[in-house]
Amino acid sequence: MHDDENQNDDIEFTADSEEFGESDDISELAGKIKKLKLDLKACQAEKAEYLDGWQRSKADYLNLKKDEEVKRAELGKYAKADVLNDLILLADSFEMAFANKEAWAGVPENWRKGVEYIHSQLLVVFRDHGLEELDPVGETFDPARDQSLGSIDTVKKDEDGKVLEVVKKGYRLNGKIVRPAQVKIGEYK
Repeated sequence: MHDDENQNDDIEFTADSEEFGESDDISELAGKIKKLKLDLKACQAEKAEYLDGWQRSKADYLNLKKDEEVKRAELGKYAKADVLNDLILLADSFEMAFANKEAWAGVPENWRKGVEYIHSQLLVVFRDHGLEELDPVGETFDPARDQSLGSIDTVKKDEDGKVLEVVKKGYRLNGKIVRPAQVKIGEYK
């Protein structure tokens, strides 16, 4: 409210109004006006409070909506982890078949090429869904990434604590380890 209006609140009707013979009516009207102005101030304060509350609620809702979108996107990244874990078992089967070099070489060439093509398609599916293989041969053993299945004696000092053999590849999905690599570590003797 303006200062002029506040000054009007303090107007008092004096004996001059009695000259008109309506002093009771004027006093009563002045009282009503004063009460209405007080009611108006209270309504304006209440309106400001409600507006502030509404604006805060709207901001909270928008923040919650953004947070939920981020959580939903994050959940979507890892929701497919179960299906991909099942496909990892399939990839292990391919790896086992390829590991037996003698038997694999004895398979007819057309059939072997077909199976290798299917394996490459599986790897493309992994890549497209953010799943990456962990093959840490030659790297320092990292317990956050690798699972030790044993050690291999080595005479080379620089191979001590390094991954010398990967028994099963590990996998990482969008930066999170879904299966650690099963490895054997070099032990300097």
